[in-house]
Amino acid sequence: MSRTSKFSQSFPCSAAGARQARARVAEFAASWLSGDDLIGFELGAGEALANCVEHGGGPTLSVECWSDGARLVAEIRHQGRGFTPPPCVNAPPQGAPRGYGLFIMHEVVDGIEFVDGGTGLRLFKNLPSGSPR
Repeated sequence: MSRTSKFSQSFPCSAAGARQARARVAEFAASWLSGDDLIGFELGAGEALANCVEHGGGPTLSVECWSDGARLVAEIRHQGRGFTPPPCVNAPPQGAPRGYGLFIMHEVVDGIEFVDGGTGLRLFKNLPSGSPR
């Protein structure tokens, strides 16, 4: 598989745009991750993208992915309303119909950093030991 060291692309801030962006993140991540690691990274990015569409808004989603040698990074931004993340993320109450996005993201990636007043975030996934860098 050919490995690209970085990609950057904009998508419409819509459900269809988020689906396209998620697929592109997964395609990129597959050069470094596999199995549960790949599924988790894709799932985390999908949750972040869905939150951007539902809660942030704006005309476009911007996605940038790269490897820093030790981990994979996905930076996702929107141009809408910002967000102040809670200091602690817990699972929603049992049976809650909504509110799982941040919890899922924290469960499936190795780190999350909110940037630019909550209009962007970075997801981090440690590369498996023995993974070609």
